Amino acid sequence: MFNAAIEDLPEPEDPEFPQRVAVVLTGLRKLVASLSRAAERNRPTPAVIISLSGVRTTYDNLMERAADGPGSTLGQRLYVARTRAKLTAKEAANGAGLRADLIRAIEEEEPTTEEETAAVKELIAALGG
Repeated sequence: MFNAAIEDLPEPEDPEFPQRVAVVLTGLRKLVASLSRAAERNRPTPAVIISLSGVRTTYDNLMERAADGPGSTLGQRLYVARTRAKLTAKEAANGAGLRADLIRAIEEEEPTTEEETAAVKELIAALGG
């Protein structure tokens, strides 16, 4: 289902892209959370682990595509800058003087204050994003 939705997305320059990609990314985040819980159980099957890996890869690739578009969000740009730098949310938060849960919330498109936005933008710039 997600692969079909991704294939049907317009180009990032299309005005509809930001809204449509946001829906797909939200769904992928929910699927990653569900598969992560399944993988943390005592006896996950190889199929669960392989599925989790595939969904995370799809999510990362789609976030990169979204972050490179003209309608990218702060959360998309932060996620891509952080993951390209191979930093966890906690490590990135420490570098920006923010809380790790705030980094994750921003990456999930939660609203930010002006101060938080400024700190995140500084972090993205420092990471080369």
